[in-house]
Amino acid sequence: MVTVSCGAKLHAFSLAEQLDANHILDDFYTTYASQKNTIMQKFVRRQDKEIIQVSKIHTYQSMAIPVKLWQSRVHIWNHLFDNWVAKRIRNSKSKVFIGWSGMSLQSIRAAKLAGMITIVERGSSHIQFQNKILTQEYARYGLHFYTHPDVIKTELKEYEEADYISVPSLFVKRTFLEKGIPENKIFLNPYGVKIDFSNVGVQDQNNSDKVFKILYLGALSYRKGLIYLFEALNLLNIPLDQFEISFIGKIDKGFENYCKSYRKDNWNFLGHIDHYDLPNHIRSADVGIIPSIEDGFGLVIPQIMACRIPVITTTNTGGNDLIKDGENGFVVPIRNTRAIAQKIDFLYHDREKLEQMKIKALETVLKGYTWTDYGNRYTEFIKSIIR
Repeated sequence: MVTVSCGAKLHAFSLAEQLDANHILDDFYTTYASQKNTIMQKFVRRQDKEIIQVSKIHTYQSMAIPVKLWQSRVHIWNHLFDNWVAKRIRNSKSKVFIGWSGMSLQSIRAAKLAGMITIVERGSSHIQFQNKILTQEYARYGLHFYTHPDVIKTELKEYEEADYISVPSLFVKRTFLEKGIPENKIFLNPYGVKIDFSNVGVQDQNNSDKVFKILYLGALSYRKGLIYLFEALNLLNIPLDQFEISFIGKIDKGFENYCKSYRKDNWNFLGHIDHYDLPNHIRSADVGIIPSIEDGFGLVIPQIMACRIPVITTTNTGGNDLIKDGENGFVVPIRNTRAIAQKIDFLYHDREKLEQMKIKALETVLKGYTWTDYGNRYTEFIKSIIR
């Protein structure tokens, strides 16, 4: 019934897994899958634990290496991958094609010729909104943000030619509506977290030393708003020996100097940690901070909340979709260092409220923000557009 195409991992494997579990996945096209390319596993650390029938996975292995190593040319690799998929779906019997934005224009056209309904999957804000806000952000630091013109051109054509656009948050939906995309063309479906990600039932790690622990999870970059968090930490009304912060994620090239210049003795930079090892680190925190300038839907938000940790995030992350202010976290404006500091101070000084918010954080995830929930909503949408 459905063919899915994505040249990277992103959340495509989670979508394919859910559609397969709901018995509507025909084919899944990607560059590399560890369960499919067993020989290449010897050279690649990535392990894909999603349960997808191997016979339904089709990989363009030779494209996996350049996609990983030469990100500056991603528009070229996306184009080659798109053409590869387009040739293979011309005689497909699927009724629906789902392709990732920036790498699906030719596939969308081929799918339409094969009689399929087409959906472009867009995980971030409208490409023009995204390009504008990140250009402005980088300019604040005397830097030039660059999106290749071919990327913008391709995405705009995909938005136009696809029958539907799938987006993960109200924030992203608004950016499309502002650009004139009809609301009935937009399918809103928030992402989730694997139900067993947090090892629900495992006892939380005791914070026996009573030090207030703050967590950031994600790439360390300008886009993620890290400098505003750095500045907020300097405004806290908390003694330095009473709190610490851990940063989990790879530092983007060019951002290392900011990390060094702001760093304090109670700041821990842990680097990249394997996805499946994250819960052990998350559960020891008291609060998570995701201060992004632009994220379609911060996947780390439900991951952190699934570990019983409230999150302070911005309006441009999809946080409004699952966070109720003061109940399971806080949503603040972008670039607002004082608001971030105030929310951290509040949770530090009101531990009773913090404990209540921890319970609510997990409850929220379990009531609609798992990958199973995401897959069920997608399945029902697909059935409705076929009818």
